[in-house]
Amino acid sequence: MKTNWQIVAFPLILPWRREFWTLPVYFPNLQVGVPLNWPEAMPYQGKPLPPEASAAINELSHYHPGELLQRKAFQDFLESREEVEDIVRELKGLPKEAQPEGLPSAEAWTIVWQMEKMQAHEEARMIQVDQGEKWLAEILSPEPWDERQSYGATGLKEMVDPESARLRYLLWRREMAPHLRGNWAPFLLGRTSRAIFASLMGWPGWNLINSVRVRLPGVRSEPAWRELTGEGKGPDLQGFEQHLAACLAAAGNFEALTRQAEAFSEYLEKVVLTAWPGEPDWYFEMEIWAHEGEEKTDWGPVLCWLGAGADILPG
Repeated sequence: MKTNWQIVAFPLILPWRREFWTLPVYFPNLQVGVPLNWPEAMPYQGKPLPPEASAAINELSHYHPGELLQRKAFQDFLESREEVEDIVRELKGLPKEAQPEGLPSAEAWTIVWQMEKMQAHEEARMIQVDQGEKWLAEILSPEPWDERQSYGATGLKEMVDPESARLRYLLWRREMAPHLRGNWAPFLLGRTSRAIFASLMGWPGWNLINSVRVRLPGVRSEPAWRELTGEGKGPDLQGFEQHLAACLAAAGNFEALTRQAEAFSEYLEKVVLTAWPGEPDWYFEMEIWAHEGEEKTDWGPVLCWLGAGADILPG
């Protein structure tokens, strides 16, 4: 990259969405974790699943889609398997306690990985649920919908259990650490990613977040992606990284970030959109977070793709 900012996808395991064809247009060097069922033509394929994640889901096999409510499966496992405490301590950076001989060391890692894997599968199924909700809304439009319960985080409909969110984040950091260089920013692409980070920040940390949005044209198919990225066919995106880097660098000052975002949006409208071959297939809003509070985090600026789905927990 021409800038010194590295963009890293979150969460660790990403289920495929056809809107992801837009990602290599703007982020050709995006670091991804373990994508599920991504097309072979995608420029980045991510990391393979480790052995502990590929094991059979014995302890969790009795859970079905829609029954994994927040950390229920993990909590049940914690109650019955003491060896999981070691992996929790390792994720949190605490020294390991003496482990009795005979306990399988990989089993704890397996369960943490399986949590991530099962939620990714559930997230993929929720894409179909989204479509179903649209159909129901059209059919039942005269009927009022119940208001969703709020858990005190502005802009989010639900929250993730803080302990589960922390473990998923630490697993992501552990696996992606070899790819983190210099200044980096997480790119939240999962449907529950914003809720996970809100839970990590806690209260009032999340409510101190200010954000700006830029609207990017995108593609939703391989032919459209190839047409756009073919030599000399698409818009010149040399200025995209510079504008994005300027926004990330200004994320500690909301006024400065707002000014940079306005310049970014003007560039997208006057340079990128005018040179787009035909009408864009769709648009997605990219959110950039500015945090001016005193609370410290393990990460710097945050990017968020608002097109990744509603802030609703699977299950």
